[in-house]
Amino acid sequence: MESTDALILLIALASTWAMTGLIWTIQVVHYPIFDAIERGADSELWRRFAQRHTATISYVVGPFMFAEGATGIWIVASPPAGISRALPLVALVLMGVAYGVTALVSAPLHGQLAPRFDSALHARLVRTNWVRATAWTLRAIVLCVITYAATT
Repeated sequence: MESTDALILLIALASTWAMTGLIWTIQVVHYPIFDAIERGADSELWRRFAQRHTATISYVVGPFMFAEGATGIWIVASPPAGISRALPLVALVLMGVAYGVTALVSAPLHGQLAPRFDSALHARLVRTNWVRATAWTLRAIVLCVITYAATT
């Protein structure tokens, strides 16, 4: 395997697994805490919490998503030797699902939740986040398969 391919796959694996771990942490730990904050606190505390989450989460996810997006496109455009475009395309579609749900569902729901906690919106956020968790997990597995195939 060429060193460029190895580096691209390494960055893709690292960024995708980072996002996979992060989305599972959000799903299992972070989002369930949302309703706990609302129950025992006044609405001002909720607003400060929601604002802080929105203001700081992009510092964590931004670099990983940038690296993941760039390497995802690279691997489709120039697959490692011996790898067809099929698996890289599957990985790219899964990334598109995760990014699409983030932009079209999760971010707007966070915006709607920012001024005040709403149980129905929170439930929808948790429910639809399973799509992101599944897409990132499957993408991470597909990238492992691509890496294994490219190195054997």
